[in-house]
Formats: sequence, structure tokens, C-alpha cells
Amino acid sequence: MTGLAWVFTVGVAVVVIGAPGPAPAQAANSQAGTWTGGGALGLLANTPDDTAFALNLDFNYRLNHEISVGPLLQLGFTGDLTLTGLSGQAKCWLNVPGTGDRGKLVLQGGLGFVHADFRQSDTSWLLPLGFGFDYVLDRRLAVTATFLLNFTDLDTGAGTGTHVMPGLALGVRF
Repeated sequence: MTGLAWVFTVGVAVVVIGAPGPAPAQAANSQAGTWTGGGALGLLANTPDDTAFALNLDFNYRLNHEISVGPLLQLGFTGDLTLTGLSGQAKCWLNVPGTGDRGKLVLQGGLGFVHADFRQSDTSWLLPLGFGFDYVLDRRLAVTATFLLNFTDLDTGAGTGTHVMPGLALGVRF
């Protein structure tokens, strides 16, 4: 990855994560018709170039208290690989008993595309499925942990066939 591309990627992440979030009550209460956003850092395993550093950015539009939809951007980096995945996600937010409506189990699935730049470039379909845990710290901020299985058919010269890239990321939602 060139220095300029790295600076651009980090700059976009900082702007998105640091941007003013929704109104104070929106992150905690998750009212219908509101947007929330988040960012997470982690690892993405089994990529065409082994394990990659991962940066995930997502936005959620609440259809109601339990269901949201929105885009998920997944970026993966190794010394030789740049991986970019964009998908539309649907999420189901389930209350965790005993957390006073602060803890949520989040089930999600989506469909999109992924591009890998490694040896040979390739673009393929992307099917991210997973679950996570979301815990509201205050009216503006929640912490998240997300596990995704990314199904794809990337071929960058290292083999062919359906590929599963598991990822684990820890982050924030605002």
C-alpha cells in the first residue's frame, strides 16, 4: 500500500470515528428513524495473504428498536495485501437480560463485494455473517465486539474456491 493510500485511509477513519454522533439519546435508545455509526479495529484471518489488520466502519439506520440496516466497510492490510469490502448489512438487536437495556446481542448478515490487491487483483462477491455484543456506556457512546465470517470467492493467484475469512473486531458506536 502506498504512503498516500495509507494516509487517506487513516484520515477517513479518524473523520468518521471522530465525527459528531447522533443526538445524545439516540445511541442509547436506538429509536426508529435514527442513524448510528461506529468503527472497530481487529484482525481478519485466512485472507489471501494470511492474517490482516482490520478496520471496520459501519452505519445503522434503525427501522425499529430491534432491526437496523446500513453499509459496512471492511478494510484489511498486511505488508503485501490491501483488502476492501463493502456490503449492505441487516442487524437484529436483542436485549440481554439483566443489563437494563444497555447490553445487546447483535445478529447480522449482508451481501456485497470485496476487492483484494495481492499478487493478482481480484473482485468477488462478499457474504458477511456474524454476531456481536454492544454495551451502552452513556447516552452517546457504546462499546462493541463483533465476530464475522466473510464468505467470498477471491482468487489472487494463491488458489481458487470459496474462501472463509473470520474476523474479530473491538470498537465503538456513537
